[in-house]
Amino acid sequence: MAAEAQVSLGGDIRVSLVSGDVVGRLADGGERLLLVGLGPLWSATRSGPSSLLLETVSSEKWLVRISETSGLVAAVEPVL
Repeated sequence: MAAEAQVSLGGDIRVSLVSGDVVGRLADGGERLLLVGLGPLWSATRSGPSSLLLETVSSEKWLVRISETSGLVAAVEPVL
C-alpha cells in the first residue's frame, strides 16, 4: 500500500495514508498543512470538484470540503 495519495482539486493536494494529514501545494512550490491526523487511512479519493473522501482503516468515512476561493479546509463531515 502506498504511503501517500495525490489528488487534484484545482491544485495539488497530498494526503498521507499513514497519518491522515492533508497538505496543499502553494503556487510558489511551498506546502500548507490543511488538516492534521484523521489517519491511518485506507483510501483518499476525489469526491466532486472540491471535496475529498477519506476512509480510515477502521472504516470511518469523512468528507473534506476544500474552499475553491482560499484553498483551505471549509468543512469536515462524517459520512454515515
